Amino acid sequence: MKYLIYKTTNTVNGKEYIGIHQTENVDDGYLGSGLALLKAVKKYGKQNFKRVILEFCSSYDELIEREKFYVNEEWVSDRNNYNLKTGGQSSGLLSEESKLKISETLKQKYLSGELIPRYTKPYKMTEDHKKQISESLKKRYEEVPHHTIGSTPWNKGKTGVQVGWNKGLVGVQVGWSKGMELGPLSDEHRSNISNGLKEYYKDNPNPMLGKEPWNKGKKAEQVECPHCGKMSNHGNANRWHFDNCKHKS
Repeated sequence: MKYLIYKTTNTVNGKEYIGIHQTENVDDGYLGSGLALLKAVKKYGKQNFKRVILEFCSSYDELIEREKFYVNEEWVSDRNNYNLKTGGQSSGLLSEESKLKISETLKQKYLSGELIPRYTKPYKMTEDHKKQISESLKKRYEEVPHHTIGSTPWNKGKTGVQVGWNKGLVGVQVGWSKGMELGPLSDEHRSNISNGLKEYYKDNPNPMLGKEPWNKGKKAEQVECPHCGKMSNHGNANRWHFDNCKHKS
């Protein structure tokens, strides 16, 4: 096994990257695995990069130590290279200069449109997402009749803003009735609901009996909160994160 320290240079703009590599074949064409370097290779093409070997080491431990020598804070702070953290493999730490370089690079890429934010508030559904939902619903209603067929909309003929049925009750509501208050159901209310459903399904079979849920095994799309970094679906993200996140400064 050969242990080597190399320098990869972008022949178009002169930017460099120093890394370490262990291999049986010195001429394997390896250019590096740094995130910024990989993006550059994708943009400019492998043909516009060349690698030279700076040093051979006798062991992997020595390789790690020598990387610390080459890829120090002074090297990382130079904007004319692709290294984002100091040498030492997983023990490498991002310096303040590195953090600033990453931040400025990302800002430029978002402004230029090279990178597209994963989530922007308010969330706008993409055409692909709309098409996915449409096809999923069409497939579902090929087997299960739509539950509103033959029924009259509750708000048919009504105009203006409608007042929620539970206005004035205690407790916090979400969704269409957000801001209204509602407390826990009483035992009597629960009993009335249960008896009503039992009576209804004596003459009307439950349309879901024997049917597999249309969304079984599917996972909701996850988004990341920019303040706490937690991943959640859009509903929970809107309610508990982003502008409502407790970690928002």
